[in-house]
Amino acid sequence: MPHADDQKRARLPGPRTARGPDDPVMIRVLIAKGRMFSGLEPGLRAVILLSFVVALGSYMVTPFVGVLLVKVVGLDIRVAGSLVAVATFIQFGGSILGSPVARRFGLKRTMVFALLLRTCGLALLGLAVRAPWVAYPAVVLVAGGPALYLPANKAYVVTRVRDAQRPFFLAVSSAALNAGMGLGPLLAAFLIAADPTALLVGLAVFFAVITAAHQFTLGAQVSRRPEPNPEPNPEPNANANAARAAIADTDTDAAKDAKPSADRLRGLRGALRPVLFNTLAFYLYFFFQSFIGLYAAEKSDIRALGWVMLLNCAMVALLQPPLARRIARSDYRLLVVGSFALMMLGTGTIALGRTPAMLAGTALFTTGEILLFLRCDLELVDRVPDNPTLAFGIGRLTAGIGGLASGVVGGFVFTHYQAAGEIDAFWIVVAAQCAAAAVSALFFAGGRRSRAPAEPALPQPAAGCGAGSGADPAQLMIP
Repeated sequence: MPHADDQKRARLPGPRTARGPDDPVMIRVLIAKGRMFSGLEPGLRAVILLSFVVALGSYMVTPFVGVLLVKVVGLDIRVAGSLVAVATFIQFGGSILGSPVARRFGLKRTMVFALLLRTCGLALLGLAVRAPWVAYPAVVLVAGGPALYLPANKAYVVTRVRDAQRPFFLAVSSAALNAGMGLGPLLAAFLIAADPTALLVGLAVFFAVITAAHQFTLGAQVSRRPEPNPEPNPEPNANANAARAAIADTDTDAAKDAKPSADRLRGLRGALRPVLFNTLAFYLYFFFQSFIGLYAAEKSDIRALGWVMLLNCAMVALLQPPLARRIARSDYRLLVVGSFALMMLGTGTIALGRTPAMLAGTALFTTGEILLFLRCDLELVDRVPDNPTLAFGIGRLTAGIGGLASGVVGGFVFTHYQAAGEIDAFWIVVAAQCAAAAVSALFFAGGRRSRAPAEPALPQPAAGCGAGSGADPAQLMIP
């Protein structure tokens, strides 16, 4: 008879192997997910696949706008920085208009119109090489496209699957966007050095094809998720009775609505502190996003920017989802202070000037933004729990304000140190601002903890891969 200890050891689970009992389960899950995707309506499949193509084309130009305006078009860095700042504000702040435009004209029309805006903007940007004044409307059009496209794209995905399927398909759509954002800059870095004008014109043609693909693959009529069938009305006068009951309860409902209004006002007041730190976070982030390309062109090679952006996107896509629960449970004050400290170390490392230093600094900076942006979004939602759409709309607006301020300030600071021949000092100034932000967070951020959700929503990128930076309203629709 076997010994009792032997029986216990026999019941202990051993390490899983490639042929373990869980493998068939995993295979069945993957097959089920594949069948779920293949069973979708053609328009929804096309939107998810086109999300990768749109992000790929968009990020073949977005990180290089500053470099193109200065090196190719010939604008002064201060003018280019201000123009990029305005474009950033339009791209993020303009997303607030995305929802009402989509409701008014429909999701498909909104996406097609947004892609037309970007196509025209890219074509004009190519012409700006010969006529620099064309760069101003070109950049505005290039920025206005994503402001309308992204909310409509996510809403298209969310409204065409069942509630239980939303997390999976939003994750698939986000993965497609992240893949395009990571590969786009790397591919463009090798093309832009050869012929920037040809790249811009080629991208304009590319987006014209993408626009046509949206027009012809989505279809005019859009299916909706099936709603439960209404129960038969057993009473002929039920509608009249319901109307009388509604009239009788009017005063009671009005009294009940007064308290939520007061709670909502208190929630908005409580959101002021995270709104300020969210704006500060985006202000510092856009120094990196807007000026790392100009710095790479001066100190190394424009192709280094491709590797920098690939590293940034890959880290956000791979690290933020598994860390989401810990980020949500962490002390808010300590997390914000630590994030700003990491951004300080990252920008200080970039100031060393060589490509390895830029990559190492990018890794440190990205780690800070991974922690910071998701937690800022969670704090906003936690303080306005009854209106998450408003919370994420505020988050997008803070990104626009931060990007506007950093573009204007950064343009003048970068020009000053470039003229003095001390361009590395630009990042020392940014690092000093990150340090000041960390100190201010230590004293004023507070220590409130955000509620940790059972299934935290996957973050969505917003301005580059990082500033997604968690500001996408569609993730709020995950049940």
